[in-house]
Amino acid sequence: HKQWSEQVLKGQPIDGPLGRSWTIPLVRDYKGELKLPISQLTNLPVQGTGADIMVLARISFRNRLKGLNLPCKLISTVHDSIVVDTETAYLQDLANLFYQVFDDLQENIWKVFRYDWKTPMACECKFGPNMRDMTKIART
Repeated sequence: HKQWSEQVLKGQPIDGPLGRSWTIPLVRDYKGELKLPISQLTNLPVQGTGADIMVLARISFRNRLKGLNLPCKLISTVHDSIVVDTETAYLQDLANLFYQVFDDLQENIWKVFRYDWKTPMACECKFGPNMRDMTKIART
């Protein structure tokens, strides 16, 4: 964050590890003095990089889904979640597919972005009628 702060103070963009960059303008406080927008400085690169990873995971899932004859509708991707709609009978098969996607995500980040992602990518699959009442699905 210190390096990012220094870059923003110099008017330079922050470059993320996967090729996206963010220009973060300084803001004026109540006294009219220029200040670093700390929330943008910390959130934009982290959330933006997370969004890039989720796009890759969603595409990988969709590619694996093709030809498997598993009825599944991709509903949305929000921050760190990919939401799908399916029949109960296909939950385990789809969960296993998601676990495979995340098993291969570090390798796919390298293939697409040429970035050596060091942090293991975890996957958790849940189902339920709403976001509050969810049940985990273990890998089989």
